[in-house]
Amino acid sequence: MKKNCEVCNQSFEPEPGYYFGAMFISYGLNTALFIAIWVGLELFYSEYSLTLLLVLISISAILLLPLFFRISRSLWIAIFIPYRAKEPSNQS
Repeated sequence: MKKNCEVCNQSFEPEPGYYFGAMFISYGLNTALFIAIWVGLELFYSEYSLTLLLVLISISAILLLPLFFRISRSLWIAIFIPYRAKEPSNQS
């Protein structure tokens, strides 16, 4: 991630260890992914093996890791630092 927002100059690293909580959001996203894969296999391919389940979960987790990393950090900062749009200036 960049150090500061290009629009409002908000620091994306307010303090050391700030994004520790984003780990829990990432955990929730990955858990939802694992459950979705498991339910999908149960519904559409009932005779699957544990090896197939683990391979699908591993591949999808690795491919989605950058996306989940970014989403979890974005959600974590959005919880604590509210978005404020630029107010229009009243210049004549």
